[in-house]
Amino acid sequence: MSKDKIQEGRECMDKAAKYLKTSLLKWVPDYDSAADEYSKAATCFRVGKSYKESKECLLKASENYLQNRSLFHAAKCMDQAIIMSKEIGDTSDVFKLAMKASHYYQQHGSSGSASLLLNKVADMLIQSDPESAVKLLKEASNISGIEDSTGQAMEYTHKVARLLVKLKRYEEAENEIKRQFELAVEGGPTSNMGRVTVELFLLQLAKGDNVAAKNVLQEYGMQYCEQAEIYMLESIVNAYSDHDSAQILKMLNSPFIKHMDVEFAILAKSLAEKWIVEPKQQVTNNDNEETEESPTDFGGTLC
Repeated sequence: MSKDKIQEGRECMDKAAKYLKTSLLKWVPDYDSAADEYSKAATCFRVGKSYKESKECLLKASENYLQNRSLFHAAKCMDQAIIMSKEIGDTSDVFKLAMKASHYYQQHGSSGSASLLLNKVADMLIQSDPESAVKLLKEASNISGIEDSTGQAMEYTHKVARLLVKLKRYEEAENEIKRQFELAVEGGPTSNMGRVTVELFLLQLAKGDNVAAKNVLQEYGMQYCEQAEIYMLESIVNAYSDHDSAQILKMLNSPFIKHMDVEFAILAKSLAEKWIVEPKQQVTNNDNEETEESPTDFGGTLC
């Protein structure tokens, strides 16, 4: 089956090459037909598990679709080529392919497809190349914002913030979270903004800026947080002011904090660890301990 499909794929490639040839009677290559044959060849190679050849054909199909300004089909072929890159285990070019494909999707008017692709590739790169993942998610958020998909833009922005917290880039994470508040003001959903307020609060503590943390409570907490969340944040502010390590540990280890997104739960744990007081070791001075009868100045013994 695999060999048959691979053979079929090569036959499709030969047909594509013929469509691209010119002659005295055929002055212009037939790009559409060539692109279709390369696309068929890619499918055959994929079924035959020859993923590298499948990717090559998809990129050739994309090039030929572009010749006739078939932007959506060109982008779709690049999208599929990215999937083949994952199958091959080589993601070195997927960032560039994703950015190109998203551009063609946008030009075609398919901005939703563009942002979904960028998000998908970001997930693919999040472990191996987090810097590229951040760029892709930011672009996805920008595209969604332009298209008035504020809720989607907020979701992508939140993913960027979480990734930046994981990378310990707190200043940048703070900017992304503040952008979520801006999007909420523009009409985005506010149901999760109480949790986002707590995240910004924790970031300010991680930066060592207790005053900014208090300002977060006053500026956003009263607007977005539930009463229990406000009480928790107020307790933390007061405990920091009083250097009350027991109360700080209690609040930072509360169930609400522990059930936040994993990056912020880990951040809270690292903050709590700074306030753990090691029990004082009792130092004994054997020289001062009297385990035997000590002689007195009078030559007798103590009773």
